[in-house]
Amino acid sequence: LCIFLSACGYHLRGQIELPEQMKAVYLQGASQPLFEKFASLLRAGQAELVDAREKAGVIVKISKDRVTRRTLSLSETGRATEFEIYYELFYQLETPDGKPISDEQRLELSRAYFNDQVDILGRENEERVIRDELYRQAVQSMINYARIVVENRGK
Repeated sequence: LCIFLSACGYHLRGQIELPEQMKAVYLQGASQPLFEKFASLLRAGQAELVDAREKAGVIVKISKDRVTRRTLSLSETGRATEFEIYYELFYQLETPDGKPISDEQRLELSRAYFNDQVDILGRENEERVIRDELYRQAVQSMINYARIVVENRGK
């Protein structure tokens, strides 16, 4: 069973394989939640966020990192019954000496959720979970894109 699983490419959820250039990444201009998610996902790939551009194999330069919330629907009493969390991110990949290795990328993610008028604590927790998931999904997309760029650049 172990041989079969290893042969088919199976790996634990969250574990990622990164090219050697991505074992040390410098993240510039990110918000704290994005920074934390990025660091966590890199650790899953046996990589790390470094504290200086010179130590990195790839620089991820964030030019815009914004989360907004808007009302989607109102009840008959005028209270918001449904919200949308919208996350917008612009980033570019660079070499340690500042040369771009990709065009600026735009990433947009959104989730709608029901605003429970009774369970206030549950509502706040749900929004926090949704924001956390949006950051995780954004980081996963950035890492996947960076892997493709770095691997194709080496060919």
